[in-house]
Amino acid sequence: MVGSTSDSHSRDLTRQQNESDLLLAPLDSLRGIGPAISRRLTRIGLSTVGDLLHHFPSRHEDLVVHGSIRDVSDGERRSVYGRVEQEPQWIASGRGRWETVLTPTEEPHLEIILQWFHSRRFRPSIAVGWQGWVTGPIRKFRNPVMAHPALAKTDQMEPIPVGHGQIVAVYPATEGVSQDLLRRSIQQILDHEELDLDHEPPTIIGASRSLLAIYSGFHRPASAAECETCRALLARIEMYLHALRQVRTRAARQARKVEPIVVSREVEERILARFPYSLTDAQRQVIDEIRHDLAAGFPMARLVQGDVGSGKTALAIWALLAVTAVGRQGALIAPTTALAEQHRDTLQNYLSGSRVQVALMMAGSSTQQRQEVASGQASIVVGTHALLSQSTQFADLALVVVDEEQRFGVQQRQELAKKGDDVHRLHLSATPIPRSLALAVRGDFDLSRVAERPPGRPPVRTRRVDSDKFDDAIQFLESEVDSGNRVLFVVPRIEDGDGDDPIGVEQLADRLTNTSLGRVGISSLHGRLSMVERETRMKAFRNGQNPVLVATSIVEVGLDVPELTVLWIESAERFGLAQLHQLRGRVGRSERPSWCFFTAGQSTPESQQRLQAFVEEDDGFLLAERDLMLRGGGDTEGARQSGPSGFRIARPLEDLPAFWALSEAAAARLEESGDCPEGPQLGRLSRYLGPR
Repeated sequence: MVGSTSDSHSRDLTRQQNESDLLLAPLDSLRGIGPAISRRLTRIGLSTVGDLLHHFPSRHEDLVVHGSIRDVSDGERRSVYGRVEQEPQWIASGRGRWETVLTPTEEPHLEIILQWFHSRRFRPSIAVGWQGWVTGPIRKFRNPVMAHPALAKTDQMEPIPVGHGQIVAVYPATEGVSQDLLRRSIQQILDHEELDLDHEPPTIIGASRSLLAIYSGFHRPASAAECETCRALLARIEMYLHALRQVRTRAARQARKVEPIVVSREVEERILARFPYSLTDAQRQVIDEIRHDLAAGFPMARLVQGDVGSGKTALAIWALLAVTAVGRQGALIAPTTALAEQHRDTLQNYLSGSRVQVALMMAGSSTQQRQEVASGQASIVVGTHALLSQSTQFADLALVVVDEEQRFGVQQRQELAKKGDDVHRLHLSATPIPRSLALAVRGDFDLSRVAERPPGRPPVRTRRVDSDKFDDAIQFLESEVDSGNRVLFVVPRIEDGDGDDPIGVEQLADRLTNTSLGRVGISSLHGRLSMVERETRMKAFRNGQNPVLVATSIVEVGLDVPELTVLWIESAERFGLAQLHQLRGRVGRSERPSWCFFTAGQSTPESQQRLQAFVEEDDGFLLAERDLMLRGGGDTEGARQSGPSGFRIARPLEDLPAFWALSEAAAARLEESGDCPEGPQLGRLSRYLGPR
């Protein structure tokens, strides 16, 4: 009964806090947003006033005429204040249009032609004597022309209405939600007397203005300089909140005590004797770091980054064998069936003649297999998402290895770790991001980097091929196959598209079959095939029965065929830079010379830059930096604005040098101030600017 009363009091307190905080109010509490608009806004993840306030601009547009209207470049959007001097006239020529003339107040010697191209029945809502702001693209003819302008009627130039005559925000939107609605609604929030942001942020942020001024200066800046200043301050607040979370997480982990796992020299020698090759210096360095973590007496949390083909799997195997040597269990989860089976096969080969049992857990695994894991009979368990199910239990799980960790959600990674008591976590990622960015994004983890490829592997040569040279390349591909090598074609879709859409898997396989390459054996692979059929075709490719494989990007991970020397990517402009690099990592896994060829259709300037970077750079970490610079960190991730960094507003590679000072300050303030060093104001904002 006491617990029930306490829970009820807690719910009442939360409800009172929600009712008193404008940020937590529903969007339909704002003027102009009814149920229909509110439902549309939920499509882009906006349900509360705070969500909308933190729906930051994707860019800003300067609508101010600098100099004369005649100096504006053709097609540029600008705002002009003036007066309509004649009634709109219907012009029947061409497709028909309404037309009138606006005389600019600041350049009365000019005339701007305003046009509306629609039915004669729809007369524009403007008349002689109308005075106000018009905004739209200005086309340069004998007289400047503005078609379908946005209108704001006002007898005075100032105050300037939202969306006109200044630097205006351009927001990510959805169907049925206009820029004007978003701007007016956000301005309504900023003007609200109950917003309660009239306080300066903590001194560590370095702001000489209130939070309200910072938000206003980014949503509706008076100048480009103010816009950037306020963006940078919001970025510092965001990074500070991220740093606080990381400091708290790391401190909590290090406060938990576990039995140290000490790897003796004798055990170390037995483990290394299982490897059929010598480890690189980079691999040995990371193993030293893992060894230290296991013996530290608190749970390990280490992220190992390594370029494709750098030998990260060997590190996972070493760690798994280290925990089994002390009689405990280790688990390795992989994103695909093919990759899980590959890891299982590798472990069984390494442990040939050993008493260590390796189990494979997949969807549909038998009750007996699950019992072997639950009883501890199986010391190493490899699997896919089936490892996360409640029916999979462990006897004494000490280590979780997450391969290709970027393919699992945060919740999924945590679920597997919960299957043991304070387990050690080792995450592997072949999607490199710059070290400074990785430390900021994943600061709750220790970071290792495998920056050295196994010796004897020549670099993969990357070349762009014109589509009309396809037939000329067949002879070269034949010679590769005749030399005992394999050839992989990757296309972006399963079926043929229309018009400019790329060729599909089956269509390209048929086309290859009708060339001289058809004599060697060609198969296809894609996600619509059954698991059994996929494995059969992969096996035929690996053993050379069908040495040419045409596939979708399903082969991006989990394909390790040393004989694969040629990768051909069709319509490469449809793949991201990181994905292209992952695909290129399927070749060059032996001492044999290897090539990556790609074709590209019509592409944007951005995709041209991406493909040029792909040709010029084969280092995954340097390529990741170029990718971030090209994208600018402004991608959307689900409904939340964030880039590859996971930040909503901080810019990768640009703002992050400031992260270290903020991180140190966060640790110091946490030690001084206890549980809430961010203070009540930043505490309110942490649900929007902090990590999720």
